[in-house]
Amino acid sequence: MKDREKRSVRTMRKNDVIEAFFETMREVRKENPLATQNEVIETAVKGKAPRFYVTFENARRYISPMMRKKRLPLVNKNKLDMYKEIYSRYLKRIRESSSHYRYIILEKIIEEPAPSFYLDEETFRGIIYKTLRERKIATV
Repeated sequence: MKDREKRSVRTMRKNDVIEAFFETMREVRKENPLATQNEVIETAVKGKAPRFYVTFENARRYISPMMRKKRLPLVNKNKLDMYKEIYSRYLKRIRESSSHYRYIILEKIIEEPAPSFYLDEETFRGIIYKTLRERKIATV
């Protein structure tokens, strides 16, 4: 089940990145028809994401030490920022809620819109190019 959940999250992220790329391309090229693909990617990667691309298990695994004021063993700044955002939302909801089902709160948070894709430009670009290559091969 965990592998299926990871694949599902990756597939959602891939589809949402492609969608964000083409939506951003339409918006940017309305204003500047000569905008390059790099300019579109630079704009798209800074945009909002439909959700946090993390499994519930990983979110739980990283929020738990944060609750105990422990430092996360992460060096990737984007991932660290993502978990900090999830944690801040989690703390806010716990304070507002009388619910004892805290992990249900966490599950809802990771499915909410996120302020970013939490990807660097190269990773974002790689997802786009790989997906477009796969689609081209599939249509030939």
